[in-house]
Amino acid sequence: MKVVKVTRKRQITLPKDICDRLGISPGDYVKVSIDENGRIIVEKTLGLDQLAGILNPGFVLRGLAEELDRERKISER
Repeated sequence: MKVVKVTRKRQITLPKDICDRLGISPGDYVKVSIDENGRIIVEKTLGLDQLAGILNPGFVLRGLAEELDRERKISER
């Protein structure tokens, strides 16, 4: 078990050894949920680039998630 601190923005940093064990790399997406006992569950999930490849084989959308994130940040200004 690891103890991590929650920042003012309600963010946590996942320890490297846990990320390595789950196969989570920078830029990956994770699903966060709460189980019936109130525990937080973090699961690796497919990103937009990987999903696009599933829906349209042979057409990989590299960098789509990053581009959408940049557009979202610009629109917040």
